Amino acid sequence: MSMNSDLTPWQRSKPPGKSDRDMLEALRARFIADPQQTDLSAVRPVIARSWKRSAMCNVSTARGMMEVTAEPQIDEQFLRCADPVIAELERLCVDAHGCVSLADPTGTISLFRGEPAMVRWAEKTFPTVGGAMSEELVGTNSDGTAIEEGAAVQVWGGEHYNEALQDSYCTSVPIIDPLRRSIRGVLSLTLPEQLVVDLDPRTILMIVQSAGAEIARALRDRLAPREQALLTEYLREVRKRGSEAVVAMDEHTTIMNRGAMQLLDQSDHAVLAAYAREAGAHARTAEHEIFCAAGRILQLQVRPVAEGDRTSGSVMRLRQIRTPPRLVAMPALPARRPFDEMIGESPALRRALDAADAAFVQRLPAFIFGEPGTGKTRLGRLLAERMSADASVAEIEWRDSRTGDAVAASLRKGAAVLLGRAERMDEDDCARLAEAFEGMEGPRLVFTGTHFSDAILPLVTMLRGVEVRMPPLRMRREDIAPLAAYFLAGLDRPRAAAPRLMEQLAAAEWPGNVAQLREAVESAALQAPGRDVRSEDLTAIHRRALAPSHLSRLQKAELQQIREALDEAGGNRLRAAEILRIGRSTLYRRLDYYTSRGFDLTPDS
Repeated sequence: MSMNSDLTPWQRSKPPGKSDRDMLEALRARFIADPQQTDLSAVRPVIARSWKRSAMCNVSTARGMMEVTAEPQIDEQFLRCADPVIAELERLCVDAHGCVSLADPTGTISLFRGEPAMVRWAEKTFPTVGGAMSEELVGTNSDGTAIEEGAAVQVWGGEHYNEALQDSYCTSVPIIDPLRRSIRGVLSLTLPEQLVVDLDPRTILMIVQSAGAEIARALRDRLAPREQALLTEYLREVRKRGSEAVVAMDEHTTIMNRGAMQLLDQSDHAVLAAYAREAGAHARTAEHEIFCAAGRILQLQVRPVAEGDRTSGSVMRLRQIRTPPRLVAMPALPARRPFDEMIGESPALRRALDAADAAFVQRLPAFIFGEPGTGKTRLGRLLAERMSADASVAEIEWRDSRTGDAVAASLRKGAAVLLGRAERMDEDDCARLAEAFEGMEGPRLVFTGTHFSDAILPLVTMLRGVEVRMPPLRMRREDIAPLAAYFLAGLDRPRAAAPRLMEQLAAAEWPGNVAQLREAVESAALQAPGRDVRSEDLTAIHRRALAPSHLSRLQKAELQQIREALDEAGGNRLRAAEILRIGRSTLYRRLDYYTSRGFDLTPDS
């Protein structure tokens, strides 16, 4: 790491000499007296930034400020990893008359060793164990400034803000946790003036950086196999994707690069965690479009990370595919959004609502299909009400062929018809219904059902109907939080979901979809003693429903075979059963088993 871009000309070959120290002392005095008007272009940018932060915190330059102490917060594992490196640097310090120290993530000194005379000087200047070196307390110093900058920092003599440190020449490197990417501690080397005046600063920096990298490697080697697998895949993905947003997650850890931090809000993490766990449970790569808190539409590719015969988390790549509209100075009419009564902003839901709106605009029948509880009946009712000028809607459930006569009669009376349970119709039923529609122009008709059967296809073609697929809740996880908030706000006594409960709701499989979510949060609200609804307020039945669904290796293999057979058969279940060489009823039982646990039956891409 070169320092040339951050060094003024008099510092590029060596640290400042006596004349430079006099200039720094005079400049610092002027800055403390008038921080707004003092020109700091003569000092390095990193030092100028630190002096400004020190002034904003009203840090005093008096030596007494160095007496603040705190309890160091460094764990034993970190100390064990750092100890051999500290010992090696201590031997170097004895020969070079210097000191090596280790501070915790807040800048509190935990360990201080070195040449005895230098240690004695340090002990007279500041507490060498427990001394608080954060910038907000003592101003510019290598430990505190390295924490603020998140990078290696060198502070030479007069660049220190506090008078007590202006005889020290220090280099500090933050040690980054290999998994959580946060600062685990700060390694520092302090050398006397007579040694450093003839040295290139980059040589000292390289020594400390190499020592810090060795500690980081030791920390990485001590990770559990599961954590090592997750970190390895994350680093591999970052190398492949460059500046693209990359996130790695397991049940306990989240790692993300700068690109991901710029795209995501904290509230998006629960949604990502749910998709990550889903990919691990299904043991296959998946793609989703998600609506994030900042209003962006992101394409999410999530891939499980294998560790032996089990998954140890997932790696995700995110790419922005749509941005919020730019605000303009002139007033504009609000964008038309169909079916605002349907809660959610996920791309999957908006596509369904746009399709339903297209049926209304073009005066065509709509065929709304989806799993139980997805909200297809609610959407169908809203669409039928829009179709009927006088809001006259006949809700009819298909039972047998005679139902078709009731549908035709209602349409002839001018009512819009919402026809439920359309999946029960066979080819003869559809043919008779088609005959009843002959001569009718643009019947105001909305079908709802759980699936789109082959028997209905001729009817769809004849009516030029619009197909609307309601997505399952597990495919629109970003809508779970607003749905839960909506249900709780609509109670007689409005409630709010606690953050931990909201995370659990976002991660659940929800085989019963929106209806199951509503039942869970409303029943929990009845149990909650206060305004916040917590995880403990869920009933035992709903707690079991929220538990993750895991499959054995044999079940995963069976699920994959069923997916492939359905793909080969074009969705025809009878043909899929023949391909699998099992009975149709057996296949139906297995399909019901997997769908009830929330697993997607579409084939791998």
